Amino acid sequence: MGRRCRPASLRKELYHRVLELRGMGLSYREIQRRIFKEFGENLSKSIISGWIRRVHTPYGDGLGYDVWDLRRHRLRPCPELAYAIGAALGDGYTKYEGKYHYAVALAVKDYDFAEEFGRCAAIALGREKPYKPYWDRSKRRWVARAYSRELYELLRKPVDFERIRPYVEHCEKCVATFLRGLADAEGDVDKNENNFGRISIANTDRQLMEYALALLKALGIFARLYKRRKRETENIEGRVVKRERQFIYLLRIYRNSDILRFREVIGFAIKRKQEVLDELHRRTIARRACRPPKPSPPSTLLFPTFHTLTLRK
Repeated sequence: MGRRCRPASLRKELYHRVLELRGMGLSYREIQRRIFKEFGENLSKSIISGWIRRVHTPYGDGLGYDVWDLRRHRLRPCPELAYAIGAALGDGYTKYEGKYHYAVALAVKDYDFAEEFGRCAAIALGREKPYKPYWDRSKRRWVARAYSRELYELLRKPVDFERIRPYVEHCEKCVATFLRGLADAEGDVDKNENNFGRISIANTDRQLMEYALALLKALGIFARLYKRRKRETENIEGRVVKRERQFIYLLRIYRNSDILRFREVIGFAIKRKQEVLDELHRRTIARRACRPPKPSPPSTLLFPTFHTLTLRK
């Protein structure tokens, strides 16, 4: 026996009542209860949602599903998505948790980093509330998880960088936020006793580092890529043994002009890293102010100074 089809007049009456109840601030569950109490009809949440968003109506003038309908988790290029991609490629992981739960997660020690990832991922997926980080006692890390099959397929390893390019290279701001997410995950700021510093980004994925190097160059930031062996220590029978196993790739920014450009265009979302970068910038400015002016070159017949030219006149 097929499902009963409601008369058109009843559907129109239910439609207007649903919109009226929603305007009063009732939730979907409360609307279901009121409709059943008044009309004796069980409306599903999908029907109520479709009517409220005007995806479909009893009058046949629904808007339908848009190509970029965020509530269906269809990704669109935006700076928030670019940040989430950069953070996940740097320090995140993907996990299928069963029952159609496809997770893209981040486990880090900085709460503000996990909070920013949850905020950006929620905006990119069309979620009204951000994904809130929680403390994992076993990992001793703050964990933020975003659930989306499309984002899961995009970031699952091995990563296809050709699929990522449209979201990262959409505009200059998307490029900058992608690099900010990667720098928050794998970046650091070093400064020595002479107030000279550098910005480093390290990862074992060579393709990712080469891609980041090209993006930095596109933003007018000069960096160098180095290849090092990753050192690991093991405790064997009370002896600490150092082993060099996996290669690690380092992106380093040295020049003051490039560090200033990085600070202005990219920066860090992690507060402690941004504070170190700001302090390095202040010390660089102070060092330049204390530097004595360069002496003027000696006057010669081949290269006369302004004073000698004036005397000749």
